[in-house]
Amino acid sequence: MSTGPTSFSGGLRMRRLIVNADDFGAGSATDRGILQAFRRGIVTSASLLANAPHTSGAAIMAEDAGLPVGVHLNLADGYPLTGPIPGLSTGNGRFPGKKQLRRILISGPPEPDAVRRELAAQIERIMELGLTPDHIDTHQHFFLFPSMTGLVLDLAGEYDIRALRMPLPAEDPADDPEGALGEELALYRRLAPALRKPLEQRSIRTPRGLFGMPRLNRFDRPALEQIIRQLPPGNWELMVHPGHVDRENPFGGPPREVELQALLGPHLDDLIAQHGIRLIDFGALQ
Repeated sequence: MSTGPTSFSGGLRMRRLIVNADDFGAGSATDRGILQAFRRGIVTSASLLANAPHTSGAAIMAEDAGLPVGVHLNLADGYPLTGPIPGLSTGNGRFPGKKQLRRILISGPPEPDAVRRELAAQIERIMELGLTPDHIDTHQHFFLFPSMTGLVLDLAGEYDIRALRMPLPAEDPADDPEGALGEELALYRRLAPALRKPLEQRSIRTPRGLFGMPRLNRFDRPALEQIIRQLPPGNWELMVHPGHVDRENPFGGPPREVELQALLGPHLDDLIAQHGIRLIDFGALQ
């Protein structure tokens, strides 16, 4: 990677890895697990949902622990902060869920001005809680869809957030699972290359790609150790979802416990050092 405006150009031989925990704020047991993975494990940052049940409490926890956080922009789950959005919200005012959101974004943007107001409100809520986000990423990776890319980049510039997640699966496509998840990963691989030019034009920094996507809900210690051993040179991100079983979080099932245990343990420090990897947060991309 170079020290130029984006992380797409090559150069550095060092290996640097952001280990980012998603869905911070989604539930109290989820949040406790994320903090545990930060304090006792290898998690280096987290993505905070602005419209989640425990957003305020998670913000306090992050500030107390010194956990770097980004804004996990969300158009899929829960309720908008700004009220129902025409063409996007369901009949009861909720966001439409992952599958329906994807169908909407493929067919065209829903009320861009209303969506922009909602995403700006999400960023502002995180800031109002006293946090300075070091990056933006998007729940269910909606940043990849052309109708959303420019909008998210505009907001990153407006709020001076200079680092974003690059939702490009970093693993070999031959290792993608079959079924719905494999189809999602193929879609992400098709869409991600179009992000390079706008990111370069706006001097936005990103990791080169995102590890962990093919292992969604089945990420364990062997999968983590394989990524560590095979990590290429450059700046990369590993997306994880640690936590304890959480009735408040619809996605807070037993796989989160498995991920949490994978991210803990003193032997990981030795393995990471053995392979010449430096753990960083998004702020280090500056």
